[in-house]
Amino acid sequence: MDEGLIHGRQLCLAHAAELIAAAAKLLEDNAYPHLSYHLSLLALEEIGKGTMIAAKAVVGNDRDNGLMDKWLSSHKRKLQWAVWSPMRQIDPADFEEARKFAESVHARRLASLYVDPNADMTDLPPRENVTVEDAVSVLGLARTRLELEQTTGGPIGETDEILEWFLETVDDPEAVKRLFSKSFLEKYAALGDTRAWALWAKEEFARIAAESSTLLAQELRKGGGSVETAKPRWQAQSIIYTPSHSLKPKILNYWNDRIDILKLLWTGKKDQLLLEITLPDSVGIQEVHGKAVSLAKLVLACLNMGSIGYFWFEPPGFEAELFRQFKDFENPKSTLQIGRAGSFWGTGRAVALEPLHMQHAVDCMMAYAPLSGEEAEPIFRPYFDGLAFIAKSDIYYSFDELARHAFVHALAGALRKYGGWDGDPHTFELTLHKAFKPFMPEREHRDTVFDALKASPGEEDASLHNLRNAKQLADLYLVHVAKTRWRDILEKAPRHKSG
Repeated sequence: MDEGLIHGRQLCLAHAAELIAAAAKLLEDNAYPHLSYHLSLLALEEIGKGTMIAAKAVVGNDRDNGLMDKWLSSHKRKLQWAVWSPMRQIDPADFEEARKFAESVHARRLASLYVDPNADMTDLPPRENVTVEDAVSVLGLARTRLELEQTTGGPIGETDEILEWFLETVDDPEAVKRLFSKSFLEKYAALGDTRAWALWAKEEFARIAAESSTLLAQELRKGGGSVETAKPRWQAQSIIYTPSHSLKPKILNYWNDRIDILKLLWTGKKDQLLLEITLPDSVGIQEVHGKAVSLAKLVLACLNMGSIGYFWFEPPGFEAELFRQFKDFENPKSTLQIGRAGSFWGTGRAVALEPLHMQHAVDCMMAYAPLSGEEAEPIFRPYFDGLAFIAKSDIYYSFDELARHAFVHALAGALRKYGGWDGDPHTFELTLHKAFKPFMPEREHRDTVFDALKASPGEEDASLHNLRNAKQLADLYLVHVAKTRWRDILEKAPRHKSG
């Protein structure tokens, strides 16, 4: 195990002992129970931090440290780990109790730590929010937990994927609901062994995820054999605008002939369409809005990637004009058309949306819809940031450079997941060339377009040019990945047999 981590744990416990001693001093003669309470909670946090560091040592310091680092920055997580640690046993019965304890004591801490600047005559001073009994109880708990940790003598536990999976799962609010649901707890009681239960739970999560991906692919694919008992119940509609492309009813039918629950409807206008989302009765009312938003954003992303153009939920601000008109006093009869130096796609003219664009969009929908939120986040969060920045760029202010930066991050996230990039900035360009070589074989061409990924100069034309190229590079790579990924998914998914 990492000696540095073990030393860090020892420092945490030593600091906790000092905090406990100070908390006890403040509680003498019941002088400052609220301050004693705070120091006792800080001691518990240090103890919790020590158990987290122990977990980090057990699962391996060379693995992705993002999860543990996030937990170390959370007061409530450290308090929870102070009274519950899976390093001794993975016991679901204690988890919820520890979570509630952490939330309760942290809330009391906040109420007694600061004076509210908006306080009125009815508000109590901070010290009144903590009783002597509260302070004595938390101090006693801190002492007990410190003694237990000191008795342990060091990190314990087994280095395996089960423990690491469990640590990640209990950090996901949605996953932990399933993990500690009635059926899972009944299985825990039946097995009577925590590690055997954790192994079963991990396999069950994987099975459910695989079934969900298959069902989603079936729902999205025309005639894909959706769940027999499901009936359409919910329907949502949203207008999508596109200043980059010209639409026709026939081209929208290309999508509609292939996907059932997400329809692109003709509005009679060439620059906008109506997205219609239909959800089954298996979706509860509390889930409807969230699922509709997720699907709408996914459709939008796929249209943007497939067309290498621009689609958004409202007319982009850069289409507006600041000045009503320009006049030339030397040529009073002439009409001047003067506006921004360039539009997002250069020519300012809408081009026809073609079947190939829609096929790419469908490929992207099929390929990326099964991704979990955690998998999609590094790619699609910055991608949507880029789309939003483009929409917000208007006649008053430009967000072009922020948009370019967002698309670079989206491309980097895709390369990390699909292109084998290790996250090292020094290997990014090399990975980029390997990823693009199959569909952009000329090195000189790649070198030219990759310049767009670097910081843009201050000139507006150059900034727009680099933004366009950065988005196009992200689109091209995601479409390329989608083709291969969707073929793999299609081969594994059960097909609907007619007749």
